[in-house]
This record gives sequence, C-alpha cells and structure tokens, in this order.
Amino acid sequence: MKRLGISVEGATEREFVNHVLRPHFVKYDLDVTAIDIRGNVSLDKIKATLPALLGSHDYVSTFYDYYGFKKREKRTVEQLEQAIHGLAENSQKLIPYVQQYEFEALIFAAPECAVEWMEGKEEQLTQMRHAVQQAGSPEKVNDRLETSPSHRLKKLFPRYDKKLHGPEIIDLAGLDAVRSKCSRFDNWVSKLESLGSKQ
Repeated sequence: MKRLGISVEGATEREFVNHVLRPHFVKYDLDVTAIDIRGNVSLDKIKATLPALLGSHDYVSTFYDYYGFKKREKRTVEQLEQAIHGLAENSQKLIPYVQQYEFEALIFAAPECAVEWMEGKEEQLTQMRHAVQQAGSPEKVNDRLETSPSHRLKKLFPRYDKKLHGPEIIDLAGLDAVRSKCSRFDNWVSKLESLGSKQ
C-alpha cells in the first residue's frame, strides 16, 4: 500500500479523515494517516511541518479550512493551495487542499442527515436548505463570523459538537452524497484516488 499522509487543521478534520476517508481509500490501496497540526494554520507553520511529512510518506495532502487561515491576506483559496505547493521541494508528492470555507460546509451538503442526527425539526432543515440556495452550493456558504457554516450549525443546533457530530453526520450521509454536491471537495478526493489503484 502507498502511504498517504493528510495534514489536518485540528481534531474535527482528524476524526473525519480517520473515520470517513481512511476506510474509503483502503479500496484504492492507500494507507491514510491524519497528522493534526493543532490549529493556527499558516504558511509558516505548514512549511515547518512539511519536510518530516514528505520524508515519511509516499504522498502528502492537506485539509485546512480557508476560514481562520492565518495571514492569508487577500489570497483566494486556490492561491493558498498554490502557495502551499510552492513550499515543498519535492512538489510531485504534495497535493494541497484548502476547504472553502470550512469543514462544516460539507454538512450543508446533507441537511437531512444533519437534522436527523441532531434530532432537529423541519424548520432547521428549511434554514439549512435556504442557506445553500442563497450561496449557490454548500461550499459557498460564506465565511463571515456570523454566517460561517460552523456558526450557522451552532445556532441551529446548540448542542452541536464539531469534533463529535461533524464526521458522524457525513458518515451517515455517505461520501458519495457529499461529493455530488461539493465539486471542489470531490475533485480533491478524486486526485487522491488516482494515486492508488482500485481493488
């Protein structure tokens, strides 16, 4: 099996990689490990971690949120990915990915599952669907403090725990269902699939 290390922002992304992505990539002969850099993501912090990651894996990818990315200045999410790619000497082994805008955007791709898992009501389902409709897609639900995906979920479901409930909701929905509504995320997963060979 090829070793794929995915550098993640924090516990939520780590749990998602371990419980949802890792079993999926086993089918492609990829052994996935999540490496938690514990928040405060910046290009400087990423640069400091890359040599060890690239030295101990056949391939390395990233899974960071655009929302909260430190010192991103006016870079777009694509420009941040390009900047991350430029940090690596062996760039062929690095596949950068930055989630626009947050991990929780993926949950907005499966509002029915979120409401079911959180024991919500029709009103909350309507609000989630409306947010996606207004934005144009789950990945475009925006990154202002009051309206970022995680803040919206916390307002809709006060007991929402991102580390615990986020990966569980996506697992319930199924990776294919989320990919079908989140094109950037789907493109990233497809790139990683192409590193292996389907069994």
